[in-house]
Parts: sequence; C-alpha cells; structure tokens
Amino acid sequence: MILKKDMRFFTIFIISIIVISFTGCIDSIDDPELPSRGFFMGLLPNPAVGQNIEDVYLKASELSEFVPVWSSGTGANGFWDYADKLQGWWGETFLKNYIRRNNMFPLIHFSFIDKDQSGNLILKTPDNINNATLNNAEWRALYKLSVIDVVNTVKPAYISLGNEVNRWYEKYGNTNDDPNGFQHYVSLYEEIYDLIKDIKPDTTVFCVFSREIVEENREANLEVLSMFNESKIDILAFTTYPISVQGINKPSDIPIDYYLTATQYMPKKPFGFTEIGWPTYGLAGGEKAQYDFLINLSSTLTIDQGISLHLFMYCWLHDIEDGDTNGLINRDGNEKMGYNAWRKISNY
Repeated sequence: MILKKDMRFFTIFIISIIVISFTGCIDSIDDPELPSRGFFMGLLPNPAVGQNIEDVYLKASELSEFVPVWSSGTGANGFWDYADKLQGWWGETFLKNYIRRNNMFPLIHFSFIDKDQSGNLILKTPDNINNATLNNAEWRALYKLSVIDVVNTVKPAYISLGNEVNRWYEKYGNTNDDPNGFQHYVSLYEEIYDLIKDIKPDTTVFCVFSREIVEENREANLEVLSMFNESKIDILAFTTYPISVQGINKPSDIPIDYYLTATQYMPKKPFGFTEIGWPTYGLAGGEKAQYDFLINLSSTLTIDQGISLHLFMYCWLHDIEDGDTNGLINRDGNEKMGYNAWRKISNY
C-alpha cells in the first residue's frame, strides 16, 4: 500500500527525472537580428473593433519585432498546461503563423503569482497540489518541468520565468522561516536558469520586476534586486506605469534618474521594458503626454543616461475597452499621437 505522502515523494522523484532527461542541447528557431536603432520593440497586438486578428498581428509587425506570449493568452489553466496549448492549434495559429511568419519572435512569459477573490496575492497552483508554498518540493518540481517543457516546445530566444516578481517580495518579504518567503523564488529561478542554459545556452533568461507598485501609487522597493545572482539575470527587465506614482502627473514629473536608479544594482546588464503604459485621458495630459513619454523613455530617461536599452515593449496596441486609454490607437482604429511616437522610435 502506497501512502499519500509516499505518492507525493514518488511524484517529485519522477518529475525530477523527467527534468534531468531534457538536458540535451536543442537548436534555436528564432534568431532575431538587432535593428539599427539598437533595441527590439514589441507590442501586444490586440484588435480594434471589428478588426481581424491576423490583420492586427501584421500591423504590429510593421513597427515591432516581438510579441509577448502568456499562458492565459493561450487558454492554459496555468503554467502546468502551457506547453500543451503551445503544441496545439494555438501554437500553430499564433506562434507559427501570426508571430514567426511575420518575422517577429515570441517573448515567453511564465508567472507563479495569482490572486484570490479579495485581490490578495497567492501562489498559482493546480488543483491536485494542496496548500502549496514556494518551498514545496512538488510544486517547485512541477514549475521546473513546465518551463523546460515549454523551452523544448517553443525553443524561444527570450523567456521570462516570472512577471512583476517583486510584488511577491513586497507582500511576503524574505523571512527565513516563511515557506512563501521570496528567497524561495530566487533559488527556484536560479535552478531553472541553469537547466535552461544546459539545454539551450543561447536563450536569454530573466524575470521581470515592476518599477511601481501600482495599487499603492508608489515606487517599488528596488532592494529586492540585490537578492539575485547578477550572473544569472541576462536582462534587467521592468514593467512601468509611472503615472501611477503619487506626484507624477505628466512625463516631465518623472525624475531624470528614475530608471538609472534601478540599473545601479546590475550596472552592466542590458535593460528592458516588457510592459510600458501611459494613458491619454485629460488629466494624464492627453495624447501629447503619451507621445512625450514614449520619446523621453526611449532617449532622455534611458539611452541618454548610459542605459543599454535592449527591449522596449508597449502594453497594447489598441485601447482594450471604452474606459481604457492606454492603447496607442483608439478602439475605432484611429491612431493617437502615441502611435506616431512609436513609428518615430521604430524608424530611428
């Protein structure tokens, strides 16, 4: 008779063997050439009202080189069935036809963070693992296996092993006796980093930090960056919505060293944005402010500060719904000034 506890350890053992068995080198599919502007640009190609999905991906490819791919966007329940979706019709339609055939490459995103009904941060977990924590061996083995499965399926040039991971740090901290302490994610990240490099050394591996804690209208605590081994972060990448910070109401309110401050923890690293947003409602400065923000972000606030900008991705192409104004184009397809900025930056 196999006890439930014994079965858990048996499952962990089997998953670990599977992960180890994947450690043979695989060839790349994507081999993106860096544009003359010196950095890659990306967009989420969400459609305007009535626009064909295929057409919006084609439009995105005119002024950008990469597209973010999320497990939720593929229809997966979580990270554990992500590879299944990428191997099926979604991968054939979007990954192969809409992204790669339009000469773009996917930025593969993983996330371990979920929210409960009250909006509290919780661990993303399949139903068959109960009361999982970040130091739970079974959950960690499944996360590793899921990442390696996706790497073997997609053979990506770029992969993020967690999005806005410092939100978890802000919530749980890194207390030694806390099974959800952020230090457990750091060790998991570094273990997966090594596994990926063993099977596909040319993949750019990183996790994404949030420059702001949007819900609290403040800057994030950047000290979390010191918890990582710099040699295992290929790109220092951030999401940024600076208008969420109290006191920043227009692009000129952003301190000149706002992003340079973040680079001081890893000063020699390439720098990236995986999500940029500035709305165009009146109090945010309208379309002109969105234009100014993008121009400044690609020059004055980064490159002119000596930052080695590598990834530059706006949050989404069109406004998502009537109350959203973050898009570069209105829902009816009319281009905003921000799209003109995007075009100007793309053609540097």
